[in-house]
Amino acid sequence: MCRVLCACETERGGSFLQCCYEEILRPLPRPLCYRTLEGAVDTATALLKLQWDHIFFTGSVSVGKIVARAAAENLTPVTLELGGKCPVIVDENTNIDTAAKRIIWGKCVNAGQTCIAPDYVYCHKNQMSTLIDRMRQHIKDMYGEDPEQSDCFARVINKIHYNRLKALLSDGTVTVGGETNDETCYIAPTILTNPVLDSKLMSDEIFGPILPILEYEDINSVLKFVRSRQKPLVCYLFSNSAKLIDEVKKKVSSGTLDVNDCLMHMMVPTLPFGGVGHSGMGKYHGKASFDQFTHHKSVLHKPIGMESVNNLRYPPYDAEWKQNLMYSLAYYKPSAPTGSGFAKYAVTSTMAGAAFAYAYTWPGSSGSGSGGQ
Repeated sequence: MCRVLCACETERGGSFLQCCYEEILRPLPRPLCYRTLEGAVDTATALLKLQWDHIFFTGSVSVGKIVARAAAENLTPVTLELGGKCPVIVDENTNIDTAAKRIIWGKCVNAGQTCIAPDYVYCHKNQMSTLIDRMRQHIKDMYGEDPEQSDCFARVINKIHYNRLKALLSDGTVTVGGETNDETCYIAPTILTNPVLDSKLMSDEIFGPILPILEYEDINSVLKFVRSRQKPLVCYLFSNSAKLIDEVKKKVSSGTLDVNDCLMHMMVPTLPFGGVGHSGMGKYHGKASFDQFTHHKSVLHKPIGMESVNNLRYPPYDAEWKQNLMYSLAYYKPSAPTGSGFAKYAVTSTMAGAAFAYAYTWPGSSGSGSGGQ
């Protein structure tokens, strides 16, 4: 089996993929099982026209739709990890300082350029000012007085996305940060208040170090807003209320629900990761990755003998005894006897079940197998 890896948007992405191949995949015992292709949109388009056993794509919703349409032409199964706008709900009943620290860290990893980065925050109005103050302080603690000089804070990947993000700064009130550098594609960790709800800031995935914050008084209004948007890849909730946690768990459809932390679900290999609806389809990580790329082929291996038992299934079916027996097998569900009659019932049922099982299967040779065609 051969795996082909391709960066499908930019030449720079293809070069990065080639570096990953040289550093990670080539030293493996069977490097010939993997191939990387450098290129851009034209390369990916050509690959999508071919017949594959499975296609895995991570990227934007718009490109994900293109991949899904192309895969449908060959009836190829796909795994799509697309992202979207991941909401953060900050309850009044939580540790605001810890919540602020974890949200800022989650937002600023790779300058917010991750599909699971917190996209916008809904904070209870009684904690709004405190949350912003603590976020401001934690930005200083993590990246210093001037984050542009910090070795720990990344830059926006290219000019196209830099200009897109810079334009979003006008869709709200800059409360923290807002500094930019056109030459280095630097945008400071930025907090926006009073965001315009029908703007691109609140409708498109931000994918950068800009965090809009809104306040709420009634949690039902927040849940209504989140549910009115496309289903997110992750929903973050900071709360000590078991009632609220259960309510969000039941009412908000998302790929993952993180309670009292950000991003850390990615570190748990036993947690399948993936989206729902516009945030993607399919799950991977840990055993879920193996299952996602495995065809579970069912195999039944029967003995050729015991045909006298099998005669029941063959026509003609006009014999009264055959009709009565088939009807009984299909519809009759006797209750198990108790007391002295149980032993006789158990022995008879076991012997009958063993006879039919032997007639219809070969012991040890039936079930589900992985792989194959």
